[in-house]
Amino acid sequence: MAALKDVRQRMRAVKGIQQVTKAMKMVATVKVKRIQDRLLETRPYVDALYDMAGRLAAAAGPEGQAHPLLAEPLGGIEVLVVMGSDRGLCGSFNTNLLRFAVAQSAGRDVKFIPIGRKAKDFFNRRRLETVKSFEKLPFPMTWEETERLARDIMAAFPSFVTPVIRIAYQRFISPGISKPTIVSWLPFTPPEGAKAGDLRCEPSATEALDFVLPRAQTAQLQRAVLESQASEMGARMVAMDNATTNAGELIRELNLLANKLRQSGITKELLEITTGAEALRN
Repeated sequence: MAALKDVRQRMRAVKGIQQVTKAMKMVATVKVKRIQDRLLETRPYVDALYDMAGRLAAAAGPEGQAHPLLAEPLGGIEVLVVMGSDRGLCGSFNTNLLRFAVAQSAGRDVKFIPIGRKAKDFFNRRRLETVKSFEKLPFPMTWEETERLARDIMAAFPSFVTPVIRIAYQRFISPGISKPTIVSWLPFTPPEGAKAGDLRCEPSATEALDFVLPRAQTAQLQRAVLESQASEMGARMVAMDNATTNAGELIRELNLLANKLRQSGITKELLEITTGAEALRN
């Protein structure tokens, strides 16, 4: 009955794994609901702020175009910020994003800023040039923490260099569904067709632009982080749900196998008893 003992030991191990994956699914479900609510509140604010910055840039005219965040890049450096995760167990979240980022950068001299341990390890293994890396971002990111991250990204470059910076992240659609996306972050790109219209500014459009534009840049970075965190939690929730279901199916199969082995053992013992009784009669 050694085989039956092994099957029962495996059943116990799979049940333990099922309990872990079920708990991880519950945690991810709570987190994805929390971050999803935050993201849905952030999206319209970022869109409105970005639109306002574009209208102010149009109203400020040539004087506004001299703003550092609107200036032409200097130094010929192109950078891609890639927002991965620190942990695994989230399905194809990291794989799809990292492959997309590399494919979109093919044929160009692009430097990378990986965010998350998985992204950092990916670029290190492939010996792709990285400027800086970040790990263990707060969950969810606050405004002050996003401002600090933006300053840290810019601090990676000399003051006389104005790089072209883009952000690659997973755009959250629904739990378990996300889309790899790349957006321009620096220099600021006004929305297509942005016009001042009847916009009136006091004391001037240039001073209003100085106030709004840095906040629009920070808001865009925060949105990218929140989109990435929501996508990660949604992917982890679905992955752990699938793992829990698969563990349940494996337990049922092992239970069926254990019953067959037990019945086979009983049949064998009955046959031995019957054979022994017949031998005694004779």
